[in-house]
Amino acid sequence: MTIDQIRRLVAMVGPESPTLEYKADMSTSIAKAVAALANTYGGLVLVGVTDDRKVTGVKEKTLERVSEHCHSAIEPPWVPEIVPVPMDDDSGKYVLVIRVVPGVGPRPLLIEGAAPVRHHNTTHPASWQQLAALFAESDTQVQSDPWAIRPPNAPRDSFGDADEHVDLSIRSGLNIAIDPRAAWLPLREQDVNQLADALNGSDLVGQLTDLISGGGGCSIRKFHRRGHNRSRTIRLQWQGLPPGWTSSHPVPVEALLSAEVPGGYGQTATHLLVHLDVTIRIANWLRMQETHWVPANGSQQDRPEPDWQINVEELGGLMDALVAALVDQHVVSSLAELAQIDSLAVPQPRVLHMVTARRPIPQILDTGRLTAIPEAGNSHGAHLLADPGLDLTDPGSRHDQVDAWLVQTALDAGLLGMEELLTSRPPPRATN
Repeated sequence: MTIDQIRRLVAMVGPESPTLEYKADMSTSIAKAVAALANTYGGLVLVGVTDDRKVTGVKEKTLERVSEHCHSAIEPPWVPEIVPVPMDDDSGKYVLVIRVVPGVGPRPLLIEGAAPVRHHNTTHPASWQQLAALFAESDTQVQSDPWAIRPPNAPRDSFGDADEHVDLSIRSGLNIAIDPRAAWLPLREQDVNQLADALNGSDLVGQLTDLISGGGGCSIRKFHRRGHNRSRTIRLQWQGLPPGWTSSHPVPVEALLSAEVPGGYGQTATHLLVHLDVTIRIANWLRMQETHWVPANGSQQDRPEPDWQINVEELGGLMDALVAALVDQHVVSSLAELAQIDSLAVPQPRVLHMVTARRPIPQILDTGRLTAIPEAGNSHGAHLLADPGLDLTDPGSRHDQVDAWLVQTALDAGLLGMEELLTSRPPPRATN
């Protein structure tokens, strides 16, 4: 993090929020702020920023004082991550960024025997119901664990058999801590409709449409409720259908957002689990075609070989668009409404899974400019973690992350040359 990023964050957020607090200097209230964030959604404490949002900085020794204060005041003793960010005015001062991730430290954290929690922009002691829930979280999935987003299951057909038509499935998602008020409320229809509208306005739709026919001539079924939807479960489906498609054919390209508030008899709901999946079956569609295929560039060409491949640019663009949809401000706002929390408390996606069905990655990926390692074996997927230091709402940072994922995917598949290939890859187009 840089001082310019801190200034942009302060300007964007404005007054303190449920996930952000300002402290002008060392204060005995810092430990209480840290404990409250840890007991609720997590967030940041910026030491060296005044209540009226002036970035003034603090002396270097303040870091040691803050660390000692947290260790002595918090029960059980715990010190969060503290990142000193130097000022750019030759003052020798720093802004201390205290990062509080829920689930990394013990819960609840106590201050003088009480468990502080955040509510809107204020801090107050937890009620006995909130305290009981915090003590009961011994086996609760938390936002800090990216592997809470599991790989997609092998797709199944209507008879429950493995769907051999699938070329590629890609998944990312979010594990969002909900406000206690949402633990017993149904997921509101209005919020679900807003989520569907936000997804339909995201760049993901354009990226998926381009995979079918270059954006022209295809039929689009927008994100809408379909399948198993209940008071605590959402299922929103998008489908892209090329010219000539009939209901007897498997859908060539589809996306599915599923969201669930896990909880039931004997369990307290604590998180909203969101999965965003993309499933591609283009090879099967090509095998069934009698006419010419129209590729993404819109030019005509002879019917291709039946086994479809995705090139590096398309795969990178798809990864980028999938993540961009989950950090889109309208999508995030809709998810925050469902979880009854501030949008700043919605985490960013930190994992992406890719799974292939009948063909391994080297056969799915266009490897014309890559070199296979002899006897490297086959890979039918990739499980990719995001760098937690990157802000995935920033197109440049997201581009860097996607490049790292592409390199890892190639190496795991026994392919060399991806790093050199990516030096000429243009940045992804701007998202909505």
